[in-house]
Amino acid sequence: MRILFILIFAVLLLPLYFLAMGSFQDLHGFIEMPPRFIPAHPTLDNYVKVFEWPVWRFAANTLLVTVLTIVLSVSVSSSAGYAFAFFNFPGKEILWVAFLFGVMIPRISLLIPQYVILSRMNLSGEIAGVIMSYVFVPTSLYLARNYFETVPKSLLESARMDGANEFQVLTRVVMPISKPIIAALSVFAAIGALSDYIWQMLVLQEDEKQTLLVGLIRRAMHHDVEYMVNSIGRKFAVAMILFIPLLIVFLVANKYFTGALGGAVKE
Repeated sequence: MRILFILIFAVLLLPLYFLAMGSFQDLHGFIEMPPRFIPAHPTLDNYVKVFEWPVWRFAANTLLVTVLTIVLSVSVSSSAGYAFAFFNFPGKEILWVAFLFGVMIPRISLLIPQYVILSRMNLSGEIAGVIMSYVFVPTSLYLARNYFETVPKSLLESARMDGANEFQVLTRVVMPISKPIIAALSVFAAIGALSDYIWQMLVLQEDEKQTLLVGLIRRAMHHDVEYMVNSIGRKFAVAMILFIPLLIVFLVANKYFTGALGGAVKE
């Protein structure tokens, strides 16, 4: 059984391997038949060409968008999930159902209404406009509420008896024992910020405000026709650069992520 899992894992990683190897090949390496499993003449020329673009500026914009998206999205989802999990207020169930309708609406169908709203707020073309659309995620709210409901209420009551207000209960009691779901929400927020090409391409038109996703893909597409340049290898190099932030996110949050499938501590 272990050998079978290893074989399946190897097959799943095979496209990523050829993507990585292709980013180190020259044009002759792509047209060579039969293709080589290991490049005969590995080269860094594809990456050199990519880094002639303003990659570091794109990376700084990406870092800004990702960090703020994680902080704001997790804060909103956690606060709202806490409120729905532990408080009763008028219209709670109706409001909850209304929020859950957002899970069933494809994001792409909201692009035009969101863009119109941003334009009226004079945020079209701004990084803040991109971040605002990632702050509230119905799926994250649903996960946060379900997880928080497994937190023993006795812990909350003890904290309140000790004089803690609701903000302190959330930040000092609930969230510290909810690291798995916080990590999961952070991963989802980061993936959304790092992979939503259509929205970022629509909003971020100016070069100096573009993220890695928009800046590199646009240049890889617009500089296809260049004399004596390996455009295929350069696209592979772009894909590898865009893959690295996603890999970092998963490596950092991996030890907490699987715990989100369970619950918090039990009574």
